[in-house]
Amino acid sequence: MVILLLMWIVDACLKQPENSIIPQISLQSIDFKKEFIVNGNPDTLIIVIKFTDGDGDLGLNTDETAIYNGTDSVDINTPFYYVYDSSKNSIWYYTHSKKLTLPKGYRYVNYASYRTIHTLPFDTLPGNVTCKNWEIQSAPADTLYIQTNPYNNNFFVDLYSKNSDGTYTFIDSTDPNRFPGNLCSTNFFNSRFPILSSDLGKKSSLDGTITYKYQSAAFYYLFHGQTMQAHIYILDRALHKSNLIVSDDFVIK
Repeated sequence: MVILLLMWIVDACLKQPENSIIPQISLQSIDFKKEFIVNGNPDTLIIVIKFTDGDGDLGLNTDETAIYNGTDSVDINTPFYYVYDSSKNSIWYYTHSKKLTLPKGYRYVNYASYRTIHTLPFDTLPGNVTCKNWEIQSAPADTLYIQTNPYNNNFFVDLYSKNSDGTYTFIDSTDPNRFPGNLCSTNFFNSRFPILSSDLGKKSSLDGTITYKYQSAAFYYLFHGQTMQAHIYILDRALHKSNLIVSDDFVIK
């Protein structure tokens, strides 16, 4: 139902350090191109932002699973699976693998443990079986508790639809009723842009533009006629969060 494609076009230049090491962004433009019902190509939402960063530590390569932020190595892989000590009914550690040979007495946190163990921390786990919090596997049959690593991406887009009373409703891309067959990510509008500096060790000021393209054959079908708003921010490699951009209203037409 949904085709996802993110494309990045970067124009950046290095300067002597003169800006804050916390990235600053501004919105240059936001456009929508209706194509699927016209020529069969996916519809495209295009967001162009300008950025500045005092030490130029922007970007994640697609194959990176950890980054060094100056003092520690930060895990950016996803998702997390949790393991508990069945004799104590307590969560012990997390892992990115669901196929480990566990020590005697340890189990993966699954939906059965959530339903049968009514003590902390099991009674605080989400009860709704959606792919946002639970991963259903067929072999062996099980439903495992998962958490998405919030640092897995570095470009974040939240979309909102405007209501008749002037308020806005967050578009939850993990809602299976609204997005059947979704990609089971926390927000599939989020993604990564690659490392922008030619030498991260130089800690040079960096500025430029990033063009984000989200493509989906169902975008116009789902949102045509709706007034929308985009909230956008980025993270650098030290996990500094940029300022939040809130776009003006725009209509999908």
